[in-house]
Amino acid sequence: MRIRVDEIPEAGRTLNLHWDHSRLVPYMPEDDPFELKLLKPIQVELEIQRHPDHVRIVGEVKGNLQISCHRCLSPFEWQLNEPVDVFLIPEAQSPQEEETELELEELDYDFFDGEVIEIDQLIAEQIFLALPFKALCGESCRGLCPRCGVNLNEEPCRCAGGAEKSPFASLLRLKERLPDVAGE
Repeated sequence: MRIRVDEIPEAGRTLNLHWDHSRLVPYMPEDDPFELKLLKPIQVELEIQRHPDHVRIVGEVKGNLQISCHRCLSPFEWQLNEPVDVFLIPEAQSPQEEETELELEELDYDFFDGEVIEIDQLIAEQIFLALPFKALCGESCRGLCPRCGVNLNEEPCRCAGGAEKSPFASLLRLKERLPDVAGE
């Protein structure tokens, strides 16, 4: 979806969209580490305000996604509830230096051609920015066995010797020799 800046009324423009998976696919990387899927259309509510030197987009993006756990690789449902507050500045006003160090408050700024706003691209960026750095199906996720590959959340390790062949087995034996200090 594209919106021309000169068509935004002075009072602003409100967008309420149901964004489905087919709109996200063109923006997904080929080797998507999250294996991201939209379980149902994402609700997008945006208020677009035109100002003399910039465009401000405020709103939120909500929905349920299916992503893969980084420890056990199992898919799980993840709740997306991302506020949006972006300032779009025409490229003509962008800094001309090759490298510019951004301040923390400048991270919500983006540049565009000054005439057309690519709303779908903006929504996809907000979804990707909201994804967790490390996606876990649960805090207690035990992951995969590094030797046999079994999901330790679903079944015990099938490796012969189990923890004895672990590089941490000597630490476990050391821990067993330490006095119990839980009562202190």
